[in-house]
Amino acid sequence: MNQVIRKCIAVLLFFFLAGYIVSASDRRNESAFFGENSPCYSSLPGNHVMPSVILDELAQHLGTSGGAAAGFLEDSHETVRTILSAAAENISSLSDFIQAQNSEVSRESSLVQANAFLKYSFKYNVPLDLVVAVAHTESHFRPDVRSAAGAAGIMQVMWKVHAGLLQANGIMNEEDLNDPEMGIAAGSLLISRYLKAYGDTKTALGRYYGGPASVYWGRVSRNLAKIQNAKLVAAF
Repeated sequence: MNQVIRKCIAVLLFFFLAGYIVSASDRRNESAFFGENSPCYSSLPGNHVMPSVILDELAQHLGTSGGAAAGFLEDSHETVRTILSAAAENISSLSDFIQAQNSEVSRESSLVQANAFLKYSFKYNVPLDLVVAVAHTESHFRPDVRSAAGAAGIMQVMWKVHAGLLQANGIMNEEDLNDPEMGIAAGSLLISRYLKAYGDTKTALGRYYGGPASVYWGRVSRNLAKIQNAKLVAAF
């Protein structure tokens, strides 16, 4: 399958999965999301109709109609199943890792964070392990953190510096940065921009940090090694 289309499906499905993650967490019944009989599986093509929001978004990316997009998903049944299965595994393992690093993070928050890390690393084409390592370094996965300089949220983003870019990408208020998903979206967007601008990870992270690249890289790389050694992510 065309890799661009495969990636498109993956991003859209992450948006779809988020609702199930939160609802399963609210019920304190993760089997509703991660089990073989979960809504994740029952909503696959061939069983039930895929929500119209996904079909509409996919249609826009494919330049076709919603009906044609539904047919495309039907034809791509096994690809969709593979993506959903891998996504569930990745979200579960990332959630476990977040809680292992900071036991004060609730299961609900860790699930939302894990989904957001996966979703926005795909959307903005940034390495997943790098985004998670930056979050670990910046906030220890605490969404309510605010620095003396005004950096906020899991990714410690400076609203007064980046407000224009963030608003152009759907993050409308400074308070949004304390929402786990929006905070991760903001940080992933900025890291993506800096990677493209500088073409070098250390330099890009130094720009993100706003200080000496070597100092910040030393901090991030320690957390990056933890994530890589944990082998958290299953292949799509």
